Formats: sequence, C-alpha cells, structure tokens
Amino acid sequence: MSMFQVDSTQVAGASAAVSTSGSRLRAEVASMMTQLTALNSGWQGSAQLSFTECITQWQAVQTQVEEALDSISTRLMAASRTYEEAEAQAQSLFAR
Repeated sequence: MSMFQVDSTQVAGASAAVSTSGSRLRAEVASMMTQLTALNSGWQGSAQLSFTECITQWQAVQTQVEEALDSISTRLMAASRTYEEAEAQAQSLFAR
C-alpha cells in the first residue's frame, strides 16, 4: 500500500528556486566569459591556446550543469502537479 505526504506548494517552490538559481548562474557565467574571452585579444602563444582549450572544456561541463538544473526544476514542477492532481482526483471521489 502506498502512503505519502507531500506539500505540493513546497515542491513547486523548490522548482522555482532551482530555476532562479540556474538563471543567476547563467548570468554570472556570461559575465565571467566576457572577461575571459577579452583576454584572447591581446594574448598569443601556446599558453593562450591551452587556456582557450581549458575554457572550452569548462563550457561543456557548465552546459551539463545548466541542463541538469533545468531538468531538476522541470521534474520538481511535474511532481508538484502530479501530487495536486492526485489529491484533487481523490477528493472528487467523495464529492456529491
């Protein structure tokens, strides 16, 4: 027998918080990348090439982090809706 207790509003709030954090993270990363890519205009040589490669690798990981945050937010919102719908459906069984 399944038994659960959940505050769907709290779950929805967590979804919104994750989404907000993701947006802030994207803004911070964009600002940082502007500063880092500005270095390329006056920097040449093997160290610069290695630096650029490092940034490229980091961007790939950062993209994965952003996608994970989006997924978490989406899934939390879906869970919140599912719990709300289940409660509404159970309640309707007893409505006259």
